[in-house]
Amino acid sequence: MIRVVGDSTVSSFNDSYYIPRQGYGEELKNYFDSEVVNYAVSGASSKDFVTMKEYRALMDDLGKSGESEFLIIGFGHNDQKTEPGRFTDPNGGFESSLIENYIKPALARNVVPVVCTPIARLSVENTPESYNGPCGHITPTVVIGDKTYPGGDYAQAIRNMVKRLNSCGLHVEMIDLTAATIKENLQLGEKAKALHSYTGKTGLDRTHTNVYGAKLNAWLISSLAVKTAPMLAKLSLGLEKPSYEKFFEMSINKDYVERTYSAPTLEQMNCVFRSSFTDSDGNIWRGSAFGDIGNLSDFSVKREDDSLVLCVENNNGKIAEGSDGLFFYYVPIHAGVPFTLSAKAQIKRFESNDQVSFGLMVRDDLYIDQRVGETMGDYVAAGVLKQGNAVNFGRKSGNLFFSPSSPESVASGAEYEMEIRGTSDGYALTFASQSATAGFDYPLTSVDSDFVYAGFYVARNVEVKFDNISLKVT
Repeated sequence: MIRVVGDSTVSSFNDSYYIPRQGYGEELKNYFDSEVVNYAVSGASSKDFVTMKEYRALMDDLGKSGESEFLIIGFGHNDQKTEPGRFTDPNGGFESSLIENYIKPALARNVVPVVCTPIARLSVENTPESYNGPCGHITPTVVIGDKTYPGGDYAQAIRNMVKRLNSCGLHVEMIDLTAATIKENLQLGEKAKALHSYTGKTGLDRTHTNVYGAKLNAWLISSLAVKTAPMLAKLSLGLEKPSYEKFFEMSINKDYVERTYSAPTLEQMNCVFRSSFTDSDGNIWRGSAFGDIGNLSDFSVKREDDSLVLCVENNNGKIAEGSDGLFFYYVPIHAGVPFTLSAKAQIKRFESNDQVSFGLMVRDDLYIDQRVGETMGDYVAAGVLKQGNAVNFGRKSGNLFFSPSSPESVASGAEYEMEIRGTSDGYALTFASQSATAGFDYPLTSVDSDFVYAGFYVARNVEVKFDNISLKVT
């Protein structure tokens, strides 16, 4: 019996992507002569997984199969998130979390722990040097407000931990997936992209594998076990290495329907369950929640005099590499017409999470209270992301990019003046005292050639009051 815990690189998925995600925990059954039970949860770190029902199920089941058991442990990606709920310190905290929450309970029940270092993220450059950083799970120290998140090497922390535990007479096995997946990426070169998920036909996800990538990682575990996990190796089926020719085609979603876009009509814009807002200049602001979202009831708005308070709850929406989900109050503007959009934002509530965001936005496309699972159109945003470490950013040709900036404090009660100016040369963004123009010179007309949509937005767990809202169109 093999039981598996971990994050999204290990878990199962049910995607409608062009090339859906699949974690290696789902493929282990094809490479080992054993029943496999996968408890992994997308987004989990070794720290917050213990608060989830899957952890309780694991503790209920562990060691009760009546046969030899192994616990494969695959955390590390989300332990690096600079947020209190998920972060573990690579200089001791990560090791303690793995030992106390997984290794000790396994050993106490005569289950063999097999700790995997996290798979590498595919770097843009895909060179040896490019993995000497976050893509190889080597992180810098980050300071957010009064809290410091120490940097370090998460993969090396696992290597050192297993060596130390075994020297103390405990039997803990290990698979070094970080080193192995970096080696595979470098050998494959440009073809390494074929191991990964695509939200649409161009929406590469550099973190999550597809079926082919999941099979390769499961095979790596089965083949590397011979040297560093000899007890687990006894269950290996000894299969040949998965090939691109045999398995990439099966990774493609044959039922995928490429998204087509139709600009919303005025009638559709008016058919929403949220009230519109007319500012002092006569502009009518309408609200919509769209993109990678769940329950529409998690997005709410309330009026305070001449201000609007936008709120998102229950981990809904996000600004992330592969997809966006947001609550957006907007006005359509004819493409190419100069304008100035400005407002003041006051934080009422902000939960520490790298995907929480708010600010002003001008975007290429608009959807009316609709879930869109893949990356949508491009945009520019005078806003904050990554808990204030990214200020003024955009999505261009489907990819997020950030203007060089200094961190902004994002505490409750903080206020920010924001502005976006649209000209024939592109966009000028200002958030608080930081301004940016370089790189924001694209017209935002590749999806909707007639209009751009300008407004203010929130994403994920945040509540923000927007006032002094102004849109001046030339």
